[in-house]
Amino acid sequence: MKSTGVLLQSLRRNGFGDVFVFGHSPRDKDLISGWCDLDALSKELGFQFRPFNKITECEPELDDFQPDVLFVVGLSQIVPEKMLSIARKANVGFHPTALPLGRGRAAIAWLILQQTSGAATFFSLRAGIDDGPIFVQEAYSVCEADDAADVEAKILQAEERGLDRWLPRLQAGELFANEQDHTLASWYGRRTPEDGEINWRAPRLEVLRLIRASAPPHPGAFSYSGDIKIKLLKASLIDRPELGVIGRILSVRSCGAFEIQVSDGLLLVEKWSASGDWEPKVGHKLGYYPDAEIFALRQRISKLETEIRNLKSLPLRSETQT
Repeated sequence: MKSTGVLLQSLRRNGFGDVFVFGHSPRDKDLISGWCDLDALSKELGFQFRPFNKITECEPELDDFQPDVLFVVGLSQIVPEKMLSIARKANVGFHPTALPLGRGRAAIAWLILQQTSGAATFFSLRAGIDDGPIFVQEAYSVCEADDAADVEAKILQAEERGLDRWLPRLQAGELFANEQDHTLASWYGRRTPEDGEINWRAPRLEVLRLIRASAPPHPGAFSYSGDIKIKLLKASLIDRPELGVIGRILSVRSCGAFEIQVSDGLLLVEKWSASGDWEPKVGHKLGYYPDAEIFALRQRISKLETEIRNLKSLPLRSETQT
């Protein structure tokens, strides 16, 4: 993860030399948002590196290394309590929200959807979810125009600033942390690629935020045109007194961008991709419309049933061989 890369560079910059890096090596790196090559970076920085698929594979070598501090950054797997007992001084986790606000999953998407500013937070890792005392917290803002890549960049910058404030204290042996105010805690739930499906009947600001929250490095917001999946990767508002049918493309620009009607106005889709041979055309509608789809399916089923009845009514032909 890029956040792990920032940590490694910050450790080296702040004088930490005896570092052992355990890096997740997924089978399909394209499915991991924010993945980076920790093996190459570790070699560049002079750190030991060991790849893993499941975190439990690292336990013997971690036990042999006997670290003073164990950092767990950018990892979606749960570290077993047995492994958390190995570090002699502290276990440190990372979360990109202003804890105790926003504990849990999919922080970047939720921050954009809710238009909530965040913070790069390093905290004491323990059995609870993102609930340990805080070592350092560096705030960053989330603006209306930010998409997922913009917020990710802000997180990494805030992480670097926070580490440069805190690592010198850690190097000096200081491990003071502030307990979180658990009465203020809130949680973000898991999001999957399917949660990026666009409802064109929603307000345009809601649709726009979903497109920005789902933008790369996330899989992308999407809709459908027939059997083809269309990913909407970048969009903006259009303020023009024009009214069209919801979900219908009203105009197409020479660059391939197109204007589409949502419930309360127009959006300009500036960047998109399609799973098949598709180009935006004026008059096309995006999305599925259940009543119309069900009616069409019922008609097809009725036609098939009629054809089956007609086939059954035909006399059987018998053939004899001589």
